[in-house]
Amino acid sequence: MLARKDFRQGIAALLAICIVVFYILVLVGCISTSPGIPGLYVVRLANNASKAEVHVGLFGLCAGTDPVNLTCSGTVAQAIAVNASSPSTKFYLPGTATVAPNALQPLLTLAAGIQSGSTGPGGVLSIVYVPLFLSALCFVGAAGSLLTHRLASRGADSADPADYADEKGFVHTRNAWHAAVLLTTGAIMSALAAAIATTVAVRALLFAGTSLPGSEISNAATAIDVSGGKSIQVLEWLIVVLTMLWHPVLESVWRRIL
Repeated sequence: MLARKDFRQGIAALLAICIVVFYILVLVGCISTSPGIPGLYVVRLANNASKAEVHVGLFGLCAGTDPVNLTCSGTVAQAIAVNASSPSTKFYLPGTATVAPNALQPLLTLAAGIQSGSTGPGGVLSIVYVPLFLSALCFVGAAGSLLTHRLASRGADSADPADYADEKGFVHTRNAWHAAVLLTTGAIMSALAAAIATTVAVRALLFAGTSLPGSEISNAATAIDVSGGKSIQVLEWLIVVLTMLWHPVLESVWRRIL
């Protein structure tokens, strides 16, 4: 019986670790040039004629004229004024102090508009990262409440719940479980909202693109080819599924304590 309980606890812990890792991967997409991070984007903007492309993450941005050598930074690239006699707005290449090539400027301008919600109102991605961040907080709160209670009551593990059914220890255990249930429910609902919002936002941006991927006009010098990032969407749906699995596994463990 103890071995089965330990196995269930191990499965619950493994699911929790996977969920947290997936949350982190989604949130840090395009923040740095670490392996795999530039590929975790919500939307990819590209010009097939110049080979310029911009990867737009929730809080990061990667850009360059060489798809295998992109530079990345957090949020929107900083705008600067060039040529005082004829002021114009330019963008730095993300993560550098170098003005981005002209081929990247329209892509960075569009990316800044898409991601502006990261630093202010109106960004398309605000409908994604708000529920996602709320979901992450709810899940961490649920796991934290159970872990804190478990660590605080390790000395009472061998006690029979019937011996302290009316004591504070049992009340605290029950309250910890109820809090975890509410927070896990909130995490599932928020994660589901974020996953759906990502799909809707990507579809909307694809529809608003100046050209459809693969079309003849997509090779024009001014065309912006828009495509969605599949990795982010897969990770978000995995978060939803794993969180839904985590709850019943955890319940099978904690119902024996209550």
